[in-house]
Formats: sequence, C-alpha cells, structure tokens
Amino acid sequence: MLDTQTLLLLAALAGPHDSSAPLPSANDTVLASVIAPLVSPGQKVRVRTRFGVTQGTAGTVSPRGLEMRCAQGDGWSLPCGEPIAWSQIQRIDVGKRHPGHVAKMGAVFGALIGLAYVTGAASDASDEGTGPDAGQALFAGALGGITGLCVGGFVGRFIDRTVPSWKTVFERR
Repeated sequence: MLDTQTLLLLAALAGPHDSSAPLPSANDTVLASVIAPLVSPGQKVRVRTRFGVTQGTAGTVSPRGLEMRCAQGDGWSLPCGEPIAWSQIQRIDVGKRHPGHVAKMGAVFGALIGLAYVTGAASDASDEGTGPDAGQALFAGALGGITGLCVGGFVGRFIDRTVPSWKTVFERR
C-alpha cells in the first residue's frame, strides 16, 4: 500500500502544470485570430504592458497570449516563459524594415547636393576665366553627383541599420 504522503505527491504531479492560469476567453480567441497574421514567429516585437515594455522576438500567438522567444547560442530559440496574457497587453509594435529605403533617399539627396555644389563651383570658376570650360564643368558636376550618391547611400544605410522603425499592430483603447 501507498502511504498518504506518496498519494498526495502523486496527486500533485498528476494535476495540471499551472492550475492558477486563467482560461482564455472568447475575446482572447478573437484577438489571437486577428493579430496572428500580423505578427510572424521570429519577427522583432515590442510589447507594452502595464508593467513596462518588453522587446524581443515573437514566438507563437495563441488565445493564451503572445509568447516571446529567447535566442540560444546554437541558433535555436526557446520560449522565455509563459505567454503574455491578452488582458495585460496594451500595445504591440512590430519591427518594420524596408531594406535600403533610407539608403536610397540618402543616395538621391547626396547626389543632388554633390551635383549642385560641384557644378556651382565649376561655373563660378569658369565665370572668372580661371576654371574649366562647359564640358569639363559638366563632367565635374557628374563626378560630384556620383560622389554624393555614394556618400549619401552609406550614411543612409548606416541610419537605416541603427535607428529602429516600428509599426503598431495592436493598441488597446
């Protein structure tokens, strides 16, 4: 026969893992079905709750909430803990990246500035009679535009990689 302590231990082990966790409501199921297509697993997310802001990688979206993932050294990711319940989530932002968008804008802006500056300088020098003729001034302007394009593209790419960009997909009102 089993003693009472062993029976209590077996009863505790046979019970649900976390019996204090609330069951998802119908609202939670609807929220999960609406937000699941907007938040892909592995996507960078920022979740604002009444306790603060959590930033990381999204796991699964379920009626229980949004699960965050923790990166491991071998390239795999594991759940960081229990999902964040929908009742606690006030706002979800996803990382929005359009690779090269800012770099393209920087390249265009740099090319225009370089073209204007070098063409203006060559034109002023030719008016004084000490500078290049029209063909050389045009070549110098094109060279300035290409240089500005490259510098603007590098600066834009740097800004694109360092400044985060977020898109709000859910906000509780």
